[in-house]
Amino acid sequence: MKSFRVLPILALLAILSACQDMDVVNLNQPDRERALQEPSAVEALLTSGFYHFYEPTTDAYAMVHFVLANEATSSLSSRGIFDLGRQPRQAFDNSPTYGYRWFIQWPWESNYRGISNVTDAMVAINEGMRFTDGTKDNTPRGHAFIKFIQGISHGYLAMMFDQAIILDETVNLEDGVPEPSPYPEVMAAAIGYLEEAIQVAEANAFQLPASWLPQRPLTNTELAQWAHLFAARYLAAVARTPAEREQVDWSRVAYHAERAGDADASVEGDGWYWWFAGGWYGQTWLRGAYELLGPADESGRYEAWRASPLMERQPFTIVTSDRRIHGEEGPTSEGTYWRWHATSPFSSARGDYFQSLYENIRWEYHRLTGALGPCPVFQKEEATLLRAEARLRAGDIPGAVELINVSRVGNGKMERLSANISAEEAWKWMKYEKLMEIAFVQGGHAFAERRGWGDLICGTLLHFPMPGAELERMLMPIYTFGGTAGGAATPPDCMP
Repeated sequence: MKSFRVLPILALLAILSACQDMDVVNLNQPDRERALQEPSAVEALLTSGFYHFYEPTTDAYAMVHFVLANEATSSLSSRGIFDLGRQPRQAFDNSPTYGYRWFIQWPWESNYRGISNVTDAMVAINEGMRFTDGTKDNTPRGHAFIKFIQGISHGYLAMMFDQAIILDETVNLEDGVPEPSPYPEVMAAAIGYLEEAIQVAEANAFQLPASWLPQRPLTNTELAQWAHLFAARYLAAVARTPAEREQVDWSRVAYHAERAGDADASVEGDGWYWWFAGGWYGQTWLRGAYELLGPADESGRYEAWRASPLMERQPFTIVTSDRRIHGEEGPTSEGTYWRWHATSPFSSARGDYFQSLYENIRWEYHRLTGALGPCPVFQKEEATLLRAEARLRAGDIPGAVELINVSRVGNGKMERLSANISAEEAWKWMKYEKLMEIAFVQGGHAFAERRGWGDLICGTLLHFPMPGAELERMLMPIYTFGGTAGGAATPPDCMP
C-alpha cells in the first residue's frame, strides 16, 4: 500500500512528522509499510482524528480568538491575549520567533496531523482494505468518519487562514507538496468532504467506537447530523466581509442546518486530554465583553459606554430582562450563564476598556470538576439561528423572528419578539442570540460570525496568515494582516 505519510513531503514533512501519536505505528520504523497493511493498525489511525481538530481549536490558545471577537475581554499577556485584544488593533506578529505564535501554529499543525492520519486510512480503503470485526464490514463507518475529519479540519483552516494546502487521498506527495490554495477553494473542498461523509453515513447503519469521540459512540444518523451542522457553520463562516456573507448560498446553509438535529453535541472531558478553555478559564482569565452582553442592557448604560472615548470606558452593571445575564432578584443576582462581580480583575494601566464585571458560569462545572463533564462541540441553537439568518436574508422577518424567539424566550426568559418588528431589530436580536449561545465554545467561531456581519473592531485582521514558521519552511515570504498591514476590517464594515 502506498502510504500517504511515508512519501517525501518536503516542507510539509516538518508538520506531519513533528509529533506522532503514541498509539500509532512509528513511521520511521523499517516495518511501517508492513504494519500499515494490517486493518487493525490502519483503523487505529482514526482514533486521533477528532482530537487533532478539537484540542487546538478549544484549548488555552482559543482565548485569543475570544478576545478578537469581543465575546471575551482580558488584559492578560499570556497566550497573546493582550497583543490581539488591545485597541487600536495592531498588525499580527507572524515572525517564526514570536513568543505566542502557537495560537496559530498549533491549529495549523495539529489539523494537518489529523488529516494525515485519516488520509492514510482512506488510501488503504481505496486500495481494497476492509475493516471487519469478524461478522460485519465496518469499512463504511471508517469511510464516513474519514471524510468527516477531512471536512471539519479543512473547514477550520479555511475559516481561520487566508490560504491552506488541500490534502487528501488523491494527492501524490511524490510529486511535491501542493501549492497553498485560497480560502474559498479550501472551504469548497471541506464542504465536499462533509457532504460525502453525510452520503456514506446516511446510506449505512453503524455506530462509532467510543474511542473515536470520547464517550460519544455516535450512530450513523448522529454522525450525519454533526456533519450537517459543520457544513452549515462553515458555509456561512467562510465569508470575510458582509459582501461575501451576502453571497453565501443561504438555501444550502438552511438545508444543512435543518438536518443537523436538535441536540447539543459534546465530547466528554477526562481531566487531562479532553477539556476546553471556555469552561476552564471562563471564570479566571476571561470576562464577558460588553460588546457581547451590552445589547441586552435596558438602562442606557451600554450606549453611553460605547459613546465614551476608548480609554475612559468604565465597567457598569447591566439591567436586563435576559435571565442568562442576571436573575429576577436584580442586576447583581446570578444569571444562568453569567455572574456579576462588584469589581473587575484587570489592571487599569492597560486600559479600562478591558474591564468587565461579568464572568461566564455556563460551563463552570468543567473547572469545578477538574475538567470533567461535557465539552461542547456545538449547541443546538446554532443551527436554529443559522436558519433564522437565512430567513432574514430571504426577507422573511416573521419566519426569522419565530426562530430567534426559541432561545430568546426558552433560555433568556425574555419577552417574545413581535413578528412585525423592523428588519433592523430582527438583525440585532438574531446576532445577539447567536453570540450569546456560542460564546466561549470554539475559538474562531464568534470571530468568523462578527467578521461576516461587519462587527469586528476596526483594524482587526480578517484572517490569519499561514504561520511564519511554515512559510519559512516552504521558502515563501513572510507576510501578515491587521492594523495598518492590510487584510483588516475597515469602515463601514467594522465597529470603531
